Amino acid sequence: MKINSGFLLAILVSGAAISPAMADGFYAALDAGQSKGRDICANNPAGVTGCQDTATMYRVAGGYQLTPMWGAEASYAEYGSSDIGTGFGTTGTWRANGFQVSGTGTFPVGNMFSIIGKLGVATTDFKMSASGLGSSVGLNETTTRFAFGVGAKYDFTDHIAVRAQYEDLGTVGNAATTGTTKLTVISAGLVYKF
Repeated sequence: MKINSGFLLAILVSGAAISPAMADGFYAALDAGQSKGRDICANNPAGVTGCQDTATMYRVAGGYQLTPMWGAEASYAEYGSSDIGTGFGTTGTWRANGFQVSGTGTFPVGNMFSIIGKLGVATTDFKMSASGLGSSVGLNETTTRFAFGVGAKYDFTDHIAVRAQYEDLGTVGNAATTGTTKLTVISAGLVYKF
């Protein structure tokens, strides 16, 4: 999945035009962690080795707090890439990335600590590729699923916070082509509030 450079430019220009009063509720976040495709290695035949169902992920996100408790967030993530195994003269990899739009909830537990949650929709592009014996094949499927997450946030200052989250992006892929897997993410990140 490629990001349209014109789309990114439009976001940056509109962001620059936001008045300081409107910017009070906006935030940006950068997260990194681990994604897991629960079923990626489940059906490999005997003799295939080296399958990995986890990968390193990163995400950029932007959001707006409508109230101190409720908000909305949009993000783009590279969920990473890993091997699906080597055997019988072939080798393969899996890769996933996508966009997510969610409603968010922030539930204070103390002065600076909060429990956070999100519920929304994730559009995920899931790719499988294999090569060997003089040929190669690549398949990809894009799915849109309900997604949810839970986590915690700690506010160091009025502008800087850190957060940790677990998210379930639903079942991605297609049983007839790439195969399917349940994709989950564990991440930690830095939040900057404007």
